[in-house]
Amino acid sequence: MKFPYAEVEFETSGAVHDQAQRDAAVATVRDSDATDVLLLSHGWNNDMNAARGLYEHLSDSVAGVWDRVPTAAQHRLAIIGLLWPAKQWADEDLVAGGGVGLADDEQQLLAALGDRIDDPQAALRLQALVPELGTSATARQSFLDLLRGELPPPPPGDEDPPPSPFVQGDADQVFDIANAPEADAAAPEAVGGAAGFSLGGFLRGARNLLNTTTYYTMKDRAGKVGANGGAQLLAALAEQTPQARRHLAGHSFGARVVSAAVAQASTAHSVMLLQGAFSHHGFAANYDGAGHDGVFRHALTGPQLTGPLVITHTVNDRAVGLAYAIASRLAGQQAAGVGGPDDRYGGIGCNGALRTPEAVSPAGSLLDVGGSYAFTPGHVYNLQSDTFISGHGAVSGPQVAYALLTAVAS
Repeated sequence: MKFPYAEVEFETSGAVHDQAQRDAAVATVRDSDATDVLLLSHGWNNDMNAARGLYEHLSDSVAGVWDRVPTAAQHRLAIIGLLWPAKQWADEDLVAGGGVGLADDEQQLLAALGDRIDDPQAALRLQALVPELGTSATARQSFLDLLRGELPPPPPGDEDPPPSPFVQGDADQVFDIANAPEADAAAPEAVGGAAGFSLGGFLRGARNLLNTTTYYTMKDRAGKVGANGGAQLLAALAEQTPQARRHLAGHSFGARVVSAAVAQASTAHSVMLLQGAFSHHGFAANYDGAGHDGVFRHALTGPQLTGPLVITHTVNDRAVGLAYAIASRLAGQQAAGVGGPDDRYGGIGCNGALRTPEAVSPAGSLLDVGGSYAFTPGHVYNLQSDTFISGHGAVSGPQVAYALLTAVAS
């Protein structure tokens, strides 16, 4: 790590795991005489080493472009890595376009259930039902009911709650939607490139439903981590290191972590969301025409954010498209609009922040190193990133680092 660095771990409740660790992180910022501190949050991967790898690669890229941002010389940066117990929610073989045989393999589903279901007894019951999914309507109903039991309650005013058929619909109807033939699925360009997310078969449908359950579990957990522990850390930094401006960047579900933290915090200077895995209406005003705002709207209308909000989005992001495609189909969205700007179920990592008055228009693009950004306080910058972000995890390159450092130094 080329910058002063510390880590803070969080529990599933969102609480800081060790107050001494949090205090040490604050001391790292204070003792390094930093003018700016950057909080980084990982996303779906529950492997701490993978999270640390992301932080190191991104910080190395920031160091590599430091001399290309003229105002960076006036700043001294410290970094805090946030570590929280996330789960994998998008199957790597599906996201990477793997073969049908692997995607429908019973052992893959059994392993995924063991990895992703928090209640061990529920996981065992789900696994026991797998061999019967293709022959027993009762087994399919029990499987779906058990998954429903794992869903956290949606927060009030949630802009993308679990689709009602998934929560209370007939199991065979739900499985039919989840394992519909690929020809009936959304066009890849409409769902962020999630080609082949439903290739048929009850095992494939079960995996899609498990992905949906895991998505909403991680959505809930990421919000708790940000609103509880993340906001607490920001408050401690504001109180004990007031000379250091506070910045946040989050990848995937980590984008929700940092958004929730800022919405609860006193102040933060800049926020960057890297392929965010939450609703494109998260910051929206009156997204449904009935007066409802996005859950993080307050971060833009309150005093919290004193600098820019920068968002990368791309149709290359198959992982975000995968989650929203199945949710959209379960909600009855027509295939032509699944996951797109007109769909209630669409991801900020695919479409950017929509129906958000602060979003700069016309929207810009993620630029190559040396390009000219004009980030200003209080504005949202949706950066179309097809050229430089090839997929959900490709967020540590020099172009991303250059945009991030420009926001930090603005």
